[in-house]
Amino acid sequence: MKEFHHIGLVTEEEKPGEMYFEALKVWGTDPSNDPNKVEWVRFHPDSPLADTPVAKMPHVSWAVDDLDAELEGKDPVVGPLTAVEGVRIAYFMQDGALIEYLEAK
Repeated sequence: MKEFHHIGLVTEEEKPGEMYFEALKVWGTDPSNDPNKVEWVRFHPDSPLADTPVAKMPHVSWAVDDLDAELEGKDPVVGPLTAVEGVRIAYFMQDGALIEYLEAK
């Protein structure tokens, strides 16, 4: 099952309530605290994602039950990888748009 989770927007500005994700060297806000489900993301220059489309363009995120199954037949540009304990993500391009699948267990 896929369910809309958030829209991710890249910023260089610090945002209120942002959290730091050490493994990815990324700051991000919690989209569940935004009425429009926006997640603001900001990348440390040493982030492993800094030179990927994830750090250069917005994305649409879908929550999925089984990340590996949903990625069958897709060519991820990033991932799958663990964002935080219990959360796996992967990004792929579809019709010129960056899509994220997010699996939370």
